[in-house]
Amino acid sequence: MQLVVDTNILFSFFRENPVRFMIINSKLLSLKLSSPAYVLDEIKDNIPDIIKYSKSELGQIESMIGKLKESIDIFPSEKYKEFEERGREVSPDPKDSPFFALALKLKADIWSNEPRLKQQSLVKVWSTGDLRKELGL
Repeated sequence: MQLVVDTNILFSFFRENPVRFMIINSKLLSLKLSSPAYVLDEIKDNIPDIIKYSKSELGQIESMIGKLKESIDIFPSEKYKEFEERGREVSPDPKDSPFFALALKLKADIWSNEPRLKQQSLVKVWSTGDLRKELGL
């Protein structure tokens, strides 16, 4: 299953939980994960909050960012530029339009726990709970 992973899911990766397990084991679970490149900037910009949230040290966070990059294909905006306008039209929230643009480019679903993203019918949106049920976890 091909999934575009949103920022909030990626932030969850930094705590011990099912999200981390699913991302690290994505290949074993037959998941192909992707995200727009700007999510890495968002993660780096929020490292102080991630340290507090995860109760981890900077070195641990940096190591986990490396693991994240190994598990998720990162796409610069040039790779899905032709879908940006359609992504803006479809996305219930303008800040999420890059996820929709990339999903349209890849013909993928989106992994997000934001219920408002399901307020459209063009791209299937999976919550972590939905995915866990689908994968039998």
